[in-house]
Amino acid sequence: MSSFRQYFRGQSLLFLTLSMFTGLIGAFMYPVMSYFLVEGLGAPPVYIGLYTVAVTISGLFISQWMGGLADKGLSARRMYIIAVSGLAIAIFCYAHAPNFWWVLAAGVMFMSLGNASVPQMLTLGRQWASTEDINITEFNSLIRAAISLAWIGGPPLAFTLVAWLGFSGSFYTAVAVAVISILFVVWFIPEKNLGKRTKIESERVEIPLSFWMLGGVVTCGMLANVMYSSALPLYTLKELRLPDHVPGILMGLVAGLEIPVMILASRLAKFFKKGSLMAVSFVCAMTFYIGVFYATEFWQLVVLQFANAIFYGLFAGLGLTLMQDQLPERIGFTSAFYSNAMKVGMMIGSTGTGLIAQFFSFRFAALGALAAAALGLTFLMLFKQLRKQERLQISLLSSSKV
Repeated sequence: MSSFRQYFRGQSLLFLTLSMFTGLIGAFMYPVMSYFLVEGLGAPPVYIGLYTVAVTISGLFISQWMGGLADKGLSARRMYIIAVSGLAIAIFCYAHAPNFWWVLAAGVMFMSLGNASVPQMLTLGRQWASTEDINITEFNSLIRAAISLAWIGGPPLAFTLVAWLGFSGSFYTAVAVAVISILFVVWFIPEKNLGKRTKIESERVEIPLSFWMLGGVVTCGMLANVMYSSALPLYTLKELRLPDHVPGILMGLVAGLEIPVMILASRLAKFFKKGSLMAVSFVCAMTFYIGVFYATEFWQLVVLQFANAIFYGLFAGLGLTLMQDQLPERIGFTSAFYSNAMKVGMMIGSTGTGLIAQFFSFRFAALGALAAAALGLTFLMLFKQLRKQERLQISLLSSSKV
C-alpha cells in the first residue's frame, strides 16, 4: 500500500476529495428516488422508468457535448461548476415537489445538466494526472473508490433523514453538499490550461468497433447493479417486511467492501489483463443475483454483499481506465461516454425494475439483473475478440508500410 501514499497529499488529495463530494451528492439522492416516487408522491412503479428515461436521455446529449468541449480546450473546471449547479437546482425542486410531474419537469430541465458533473470531474482528474508521473490505473481506481467512500455513509444517513425529517431532509442535505462542492472547486482546484484544439483535431481519432462493445459492457454492468439497487428498498421494506434502516445498511456495507477491491484491482492489473479481471467481476455478479433471488433473511443479504463488492469493485475500479486506454487522445469524450454508458444502464435498469415490479414483484428484478450481467459478459468476450483483430490489422498495416 506504500505506493498509494503519494495520492493522499498535495493536489492528488484535492481531486480525491472532490470525487468524494461529487459522489456524496448522489448518495443522498439516488438511493431514495424510487422510494420517493412510489411512497412519497404515490406514483405507480412504472413511473420510476418514465422519470429515469426522460432525465437520462435529456442528459446524454448535454454530457457528451460538454465532454467534446473539454477535448477542444474549454475549461472542464467551469463546466463542472455549471453541472453541479444544475444538480443543486433540480434536487431543491424535488424537495418542494407536489407531484410526480413537477419532479419530471425539474429533472428534464436541470438534472439533465447535472448529469455532466461526474464526467467533468473525471476529466478534471485525468487532465491533471496526465501531466504527473503517476500510475493512471491506480489514480482512477482511487477516484472511483472515493465515490464509493461517499456511498458508505450517504445511503444509511439518507434513509435515516427520510425516517426522521421526510424526503426533504435528504434532499436538502444533497443540495448543501452540492454547494460545498462548487466552493471547493472555486477555492482549491486550479484551472488547467491545455490549449484549444480544433474540431478536426478532436475528431481525427477513429473510434474502433471494440470501443462500442466496451460501452456495452459498461452499460450492462451498471444496468444489473441499478436494477438490483432500485428494487432493494421496496423489496426489503414492502415484500420482506424488514426494518426501515436495512436498505441503507446494505448499500453502505457494499460501498465499504468494494473500496479495498477497487484499490486491489489496480494492483492486480499489473499482473493480469484488465479484460480478464472484468470477466471475473461479471461471474461474481451472476452469482450474487442468483443468491439475492433466493435470499429471504437479512443475514443472507449481508453475506451476499461480499460477492457484490467483488463485482462492483473490479467493474468500477477498472472500467474507466480500460475505456480511456482505447482512446487516450480523447479523454473528455471517453470520460463522458463512460459516464453516459453508466447512465444508460441506470435508465434501462430503473425502467426494467418498474416494469418487472408492475407485472411480477420487486424480487424478480434480481433475475433481470442476472440476465444483464450475462449479456455484459458476452459483450466483454466480443470486445476482447475484436481488440485482437484490430491489433492484428494495425500490425499488418505497419509491416506493409515498412
